[in-house]
Amino acid sequence: MITTSEATTFEGLQPMTDRAIDHDPHLGPVNRVVPLLKTAALVVTIVGAIPTAITAYHAWQYKVPFSQVSHRLAQYEIWERNIDCPIEYKALSTAEGTKIDAGACDETGDISLKVSTGDGKATYEWIAYNQLQKPGEAPPPNGILDLLIGAARADAAQTKGVHLAQSGMEVMCQALVSKQQLVRVVKENGKCYREVMSPVRGTVDKRDEVPCETTCKAG
Repeated sequence: MITTSEATTFEGLQPMTDRAIDHDPHLGPVNRVVPLLKTAALVVTIVGAIPTAITAYHAWQYKVPFSQVSHRLAQYEIWERNIDCPIEYKALSTAEGTKIDAGACDETGDISLKVSTGDGKATYEWIAYNQLQKPGEAPPPNGILDLLIGAARADAAQTKGVHLAQSGMEVMCQALVSKQQLVRVVKENGKCYREVMSPVRGTVDKRDEVPCETTCKAG
């Protein structure tokens, strides 16, 4: 009767471990490649998990949903591209008390939207020019907003949902302090306000009335 331990060392042979296989000169090249394939598969698995881990970190860092990380980081890049572009916004408002300010940068063609609700909350959202561009067309001029607002005025005759507000918003200055903070001073209805916002989330976290000569800086 041969026991298990005797079977593994039958006739004085050592157990055939992966290490033994790797160094056994009697085995063919295929068997020697198996451990290398195992290692390569492990490396591929680890490398493939890195983008997911980075996205999860950004979701935590900027406090945005995992599924929106790519879009929110793209929004930050548009802020960077337009940080030195003076934009004059045109205003629309809805029957529900929501106000929409829309403006475009003449240099980049990117369109900026600000949505303000009746409870004082506000968010910014960009529409990149390359999302609007069609083959062979020039960048849309700033006057395109006048056309949009003109269409809204025509529609207002048939629907009570949207109408022109009395005035728009003018950006006095803005500064990208960090990836977490953007400061801008805007002028509305003859008064100026300092807004502190997140360029990634697009949310206005703080808004205070200030003199129009106020500079845009951290603090």
